Amino acid sequence: MLLPAIGAGGALNFIRAPFLPRFTSPSAAWLYSPPRGAHRDISALAATLTFSVNTHAEGFDYPVQYTDGSHGCTLFTDTLRYDLHDRTCVPNPAAGYAPSHGGWGANDGHLVVVDTCTGNYYDFWKLEVDAAGRPLRTNVGAIFTGNLATSNGTPGSTAAGITGLAGDILPGELDCATCLNHALNAAIPGLMNSSRVGHQFPATKTDGRGHGIFREGAKIRFDPRVDVATLPASTAARAILRALQLYGGAITDQSGGKGIGFYSALAAPPDLTGLDLIRQHLWIYY
Repeated sequence: MLLPAIGAGGALNFIRAPFLPRFTSPSAAWLYSPPRGAHRDISALAATLTFSVNTHAEGFDYPVQYTDGSHGCTLFTDTLRYDLHDRTCVPNPAAGYAPSHGGWGANDGHLVVVDTCTGNYYDFWKLEVDAAGRPLRTNVGAIFTGNLATSNGTPGSTAAGITGLAGDILPGELDCATCLNHALNAAIPGLMNSSRVGHQFPATKTDGRGHGIFREGAKIRFDPRVDVATLPASTAARAILRALQLYGGAITDQSGGKGIGFYSALAAPPDLTGLDLIRQHLWIYY
């Protein structure tokens, strides 16, 4: 599969690398299983929503970088925003760090670094770098660590406490209609977000403050009775619709927008023709 790396000048590009299993612990089964229990059809409420994939081209993505641990490590702390007092030496990517850049004054600075030798992951929030991929400061908003073999998807820097690596759309996963085989990582409109926490996966918290239809910790689902293969949609859109049928979309974050965005580690949006069909057949499970 394709894995993201940093090229000269800190530009994000992609290289071929062996497949690295995402999460293999039995406690991460929620990532590979359909939503549980009764559902609510929210198609009517979703009629005005847009659906998109958050990529590096527009910002608000969730980049993932891989390193073999042979390039030293940088000691990060995370007292910048919430005074968390973690001290973590993160193995450096070969040519610098490439977090998300956000926009409109709302830079999340998300990034997951994976050590391919140990299986440890390092999940950043509010990491800022210069044009060469060097951190502007080593005190970040948050940094969480876990291991691909033992983690259930926590801890992480999404609002629900899940790592962005759980559910992230990685390079290559939209290349065929059956290539995407896990739950997706969904950010929903903040104005439609409840202050309650759902129980479809191990969400530990929420930044919801209202009484909306969505909850972090819940899953959305594309109606599994629909035959995706017959829909007027692109290959990438069919891959997403199929994944939403089989595994659902884990609601892990909110945004200031008016649509639902799926986190990815993609450089730019693929052809997503037909993705808005989601809103005609959208269910939610709490």
